Amino acid sequence: MGKYSDSPLWSDIVPIPQDDGGPNPLAAIKYTEEYSEAMSYLRAVMANNEFSERVLDLTEDVIGMNAAHYTVWNNRLYRAKVLFSLNADLRAEITWLNAIALEHQKNYQIWHHRQLIMEHLADPSGETDFLMQMFAHDSKNYHVWSYRQWLVRHFGLWETEFGDIEELLRKD
Repeated sequence: MGKYSDSPLWSDIVPIPQDDGGPNPLAAIKYTEEYSEAMSYLRAVMANNEFSERVLDLTEDVIGMNAAHYTVWNNRLYRAKVLFSLNADLRAEITWLNAIALEHQKNYQIWHHRQLIMEHLADPSGETDFLMQMFAHDSKNYHVWSYRQWLVRHFGLWETEFGDIEELLRKD
């Protein structure tokens, strides 16, 4: 029937379905079966405060279906908490985020999550180069600029900032 319901890996989880307000909801949203199933498992693992590899995979799956899904990114900082509790490779997370950010350039949740990851990494290597890549697509992306301001202040990257700004101004 479904990716999660048919998997032995998820057999111990009782999914929590979406509650749109009873049998006759005012404005029910028509989700795909795949998305509804993934979300019902996400609600269940969040209710159980589970932080595991399978949950990390589940959050990636949900983000793949809806990159702007607030609950996955920021509700109690769930994805970040999973990563931190697993002592996951945060550089791998940044690499994954790069692909998501390039595909969903106006998604602010990505940038907040990225900031949390960078705070834990405490090493901004490669960040300004990636941000210049983002600016090549849209030099006026507010979310990227907000993140960049935080990054420069937090890590004291003033030496490279002026050169990058001059380059962006020349291109504009």
